[in-house]
Amino acid sequence: MERISNKVFIQYVKSITKETWRSQEIGLLKNFEINIEKLENLIERRIINKSETENDAIYFSINHTITTHVNSTKIKFVDLYKGFINCINSGSYSGALVISRTILENVSMLDYLSTKFIKLFKDKNYIKLLKEILNLSVPSWSTEKVKDYKRTHINDALKHFSKSDTGGFGGSKKEIFTIYDPVSEMTHPSATSFLMYMSHKVSKKNEITKFQTSFSQNSEKIHEKVFPPISLVLLYPHILVEELYPKIQKDLIDMIKKSKIEIDTHFKFNLEDAIKYHELVKNLVPEELK
Repeated sequence: MERISNKVFIQYVKSITKETWRSQEIGLLKNFEINIEKLENLIERRIINKSETENDAIYFSINHTITTHVNSTKIKFVDLYKGFINCINSGSYSGALVISRTILENVSMLDYLSTKFIKLFKDKNYIKLLKEILNLSVPSWSTEKVKDYKRTHINDALKHFSKSDTGGFGGSKKEIFTIYDPVSEMTHPSATSFLMYMSHKVSKKNEITKFQTSFSQNSEKIHEKVFPPISLVLLYPHILVEELYPKIQKDLIDMIKKSKIEIDTHFKFNLEDAIKYHELVKNLVPEELK
């Protein structure tokens, strides 16, 4: 992946590294580069799971949907960071800010959903787990295929992320919104997003008052407002690679793979849950399997 080469931004990051980065042994930018490469290497280009009998269809649904979704999140993060780096290097700080917001939302959602899935699986609440993961199986234009479809609100994910060990926002849900809310304002068509390009000067000579507004895409005002939230997302590849994905692999994906017999047995002897499962997925069965 291309590296960050914007000298102004690099200088800013170096100036805040000691205050921001947990370890002072390696610079923030170097750590970012290392973990982005690790993230790219985590991506699987193809995932194949075989459902050999109708009896293991439920296990297959849980296993395949979760593993493919988690892998898709890795691809999306790499894709977003490519655009993030390109925007910084080209001086498109508003573009970098929009992507920064999106990255924060996606990290928060991944942490929120994976934590929920892990708990549901540990509690053997398979039907509730299936309801949740089926929401990941359809695009927004096909939600009628999932009974009682419900989209997870981003604010729920952000609140969870602010309090989680992964999030590292001091356990305060207010803390994350002191970052997220200003970023949202600067990425929407609000006064905040336009005024950061302007600097004003008023002078008076004799009876004439002169108003001057100067415009710049690279002003100090933009640096002051945009660089802090942009630099924050340099931390997230480390969180993803060293904390979040290992937790998902160990506590969810690996545990599901070890529990095929247990899942099959549960639905074999709990006919009510088996009926609920078939009701949930009846609209999602591919035509070639009907």
